[in-house]
Amino acid sequence: MLPRVARSFSYPADSQPISLWLRRMKRDPSTRWKCVMRHYARARIEVLLFLVLLSGAGPPRGGAADELETARIGLTREASAAPLFVAIAAGYFKAEGLYPQVTFLKTDPSVSVAVTSGKVDIGMASLSAPFYSYAAAHNLKMIASRSSDQTGFPMHALLVSKKAHAAGFIGVRGLVHARIGITDTDSGSYYALFNIASRFGLEPSSIKTIPLISPARELGALSRGDIDAALLSFATALHSASGGLPLLPLSSFAQWQQGVVFTTANNIAEKRSLIERFVRAYQRGTAEYQLNFLSYDDGGDFIPGPHYEKYLDLIARQVKIPSDVLAITKTYCDRRANLDVADINKQVQFWQDRGRLDKGAVAADLVDLSFIGEEAVAPQSSRR
Repeated sequence: MLPRVARSFSYPADSQPISLWLRRMKRDPSTRWKCVMRHYARARIEVLLFLVLLSGAGPPRGGAADELETARIGLTREASAAPLFVAIAAGYFKAEGLYPQVTFLKTDPSVSVAVTSGKVDIGMASLSAPFYSYAAAHNLKMIASRSSDQTGFPMHALLVSKKAHAAGFIGVRGLVHARIGITDTDSGSYYALFNIASRFGLEPSSIKTIPLISPARELGALSRGDIDAALLSFATALHSASGGLPLLPLSSFAQWQQGVVFTTANNIAEKRSLIERFVRAYQRGTAEYQLNFLSYDDGGDFIPGPHYEKYLDLIARQVKIPSDVLAITKTYCDRRANLDVADINKQVQFWQDRGRLDKGAVAADLVDLSFIGEEAVAPQSSRR
C-alpha cells in the first residue's frame, strides 16, 4: 500500500506558505507592501547566512570565529543530506568549534576519491557495488547513516505499466518473469529489488532486469511496452504516476541502508577529535530533522516542526528542487544517524555473490560504530 501522501498526490497545505500568506495580506491593502518587504528581507537574510556556510570559503575572520576548526565535507546535491544542512543552519557545528566547509561534487565516486585524496575529511554517498569495492581497497570507514529507504519515506519505486498492472502486477508476486527497466545494475536500488525477492522467497533468476542507462530511456521503454515496470527514484516515479500509472515503492516491501557518512581510517587515527565533533553536530542535526520533518500523529497526519518552513526552503535551495516537491519526497534518517549494520552485511554478501566485490571484503572492516555512541541498529520509522 502506498504512503498516505503518495496515494493522494497532493501537496500538504503547509508546503505553500507564501501563497497563502499573500492572500491574507490582500485583506489589508494599507500594510500589504510593508509586510511583503519584511517577509522577504527576513527570508533573504536567513538564506544568505546559510549559503555563506555552504560556499566553501574559509570561516569569517575576527573574534571567536578564528578559533573554529574547518571540517571539510564532500557530497553531491542530494536531498537525503538534509540533516547536514539542518545541522549547519542550526549552528550545531559552531557549537562544536567547527566550521563546516561543504564541497558539492558531481558523482558519488568523486566524493569517495575526494575523501581518499585528502581534499575533504568526510564524505556522504549512496551505497553501491562501486562504493563497497572502493571502500575495501582504500580503507574507508562508514561512521553514520545519511539515509535509508523506509516505509512511508520511499526513495525508489517501481512504476508499472497499465497493461502489466491489469495482468496482475500489483505487488511483489508481479516481479516474477516481469521485465524491469533499471539505470544501473551496480546501484543500491538494484540490490533492494533482489532483497525484496529474497525476503518473499522468489527465485532471483525469474526477475529480468533490462539496463536502460537513464530514467528518460526507462520511461520511453515503459510507454512503448518494452518493459513491464521502471525502477526509478521516488520523485521521478511520483511525477509520472500522476498520469495514472501504478506505483509500488520498494520500501513497502523491504527497508535498506541507502546512504552513509564515511571517512578514512587514517583520518580516524589522526583527526579523531574532528570526526567526533562532526558526528555530535551531525547527530543533533538528524534529531532536529526528525522533529521538523518526520513526525506524524496516530492518524498518519504530518506534524510540522517549529522550523519546518525555514528548513524546507533552505534545503530546497541547496539541492535545487522545488520546496513543494521536497515536502512530499522527504527522505528518512535515523534520529541518531545509526547504521543498519545487518543490512550492510547483506549488501556486502549480495555484491560478492554477483562478482562485483572481492570475496575477501568483510563488512565489519568497512564500519566504525564508535562515533555513533551506541550499538548501531536497524532504523525504526517514527510513525509506522
